[in-house]
Amino acid sequence: MNNEWKLKLQEEFPFMKQNNVEEEHNIYRHWGFECSGGWYELLKDCLQRITDRYAEAGVPIDFVPAQIKEKFGTMRLYYGYEDAPCGIAAFDFLGNGSSIRFEPGNENDGEKKKKLRHDISGIVRAAEERSKHTCEMCGKEGVIRSDLGWVKTLCDSCYDARKKTKEENKKKRAEKAKEIYEVIQKKKNE
Repeated sequence: MNNEWKLKLQEEFPFMKQNNVEEEHNIYRHWGFECSGGWYELLKDCLQRITDRYAEAGVPIDFVPAQIKEKFGTMRLYYGYEDAPCGIAAFDFLGNGSSIRFEPGNENDGEKKKKLRHDISGIVRAAEERSKHTCEMCGKEGVIRSDLGWVKTLCDSCYDARKKTKEENKKKRAEKAKEIYEVIQKKKNE
């Protein structure tokens, strides 16, 4: 499914369209999804819930994705609104995995809009929480892993594959270093 999932989400949810314009200041609009396809269903469900919540409120969608990425093994979906952009969306802490999040809003928001935006915040937080238990690579049940050089949520199968690849790469680097060392020693002895 490679990158097809990214295009499918953009087609199904027009507010998720990217523009890939070099001058774009919105990270998502320029770079797109910065995570792997295992979170496709999770993202699709989140975006559908957001769409449904707007329909329930009877207002047009003004949701603006700012960045969608993997961070510390979990999905981070930073966003704002057309009338309330959010420059800084969160402070994330590596040590205990906690996060201070900002709910974008506008001081002129009425109660209906405040409730809508609060509900959207809950939808996003629930999706981020689910990502802690969803393999980023394949979408199966996963666990946050931190022993492969990068914190990722992976199922046992994807974890084993990554571990094997890491070991193979380490072996290749060692072999290459040995070759270089032998060439240097040979040149020294000439």
